[in-house]
Amino acid sequence: MKSARFYLDYVQHLLTANTRHGTHSPFVYRLVDEVIYARRQPGESRDRVVRLVARLVDHFRPREVYEPGSGPAPEPLDFVLATGRDAGETADGLRALWPKLHSGSVLLLTDSYRNAKAKLLWQSIKARPEVTVTVDLFRVQLVFFRSGQAREHFRIR
Repeated sequence: MKSARFYLDYVQHLLTANTRHGTHSPFVYRLVDEVIYARRQPGESRDRVVRLVARLVDHFRPREVYEPGSGPAPEPLDFVLATGRDAGETADGLRALWPKLHSGSVLLLTDSYRNAKAKLLWQSIKARPEVTVTVDLFRVQLVFFRSGQAREHFRIR
C-alpha cells in the first residue's frame, strides 16, 4: 500500500514537470519524443516500465544491461538497471559500481519515491558531480553521464 506522501509527491511531480516542449536540451527532447512518448507498437509490453527499459536498450544499444547483485559487473558499465525497493542495498550496490560507469553510461532507477530513503538516494545521485543529465519520470529516473554537456535535471510527465 502506498503512503499519502507517495501520492503527494506524485501530484507535486505532475504540477512541476514539463512535456517534451518544456525541454531545451536537444538530447532530452529527442529522447522524450522518440523513446519515452513513442506510441506502443504491436508486440511491446503493456507494462510502461518494461516497455521503457526495452526501448532505452534498443535506443542506446549497450553491450550489456547490468542489474546490481546479479553477479560480477562487466567493465565498463554501459547500462545499469537498479530498483529503489531497498534503498540501502541499492546505494551499496551503486557505490561499488560507480567507478565502472563512464561517459555514455545510462543508469535507470525505479521506485525512487517509494519511501524517504529511496528519495534520499535519488537526491544524492543527482548531486554527484559526474552526473550531467537526469530525467525524472516519477516511476522511473534516468541518469546520464555525458561529457561535454551542461548539467541539467528534467522532470517529465
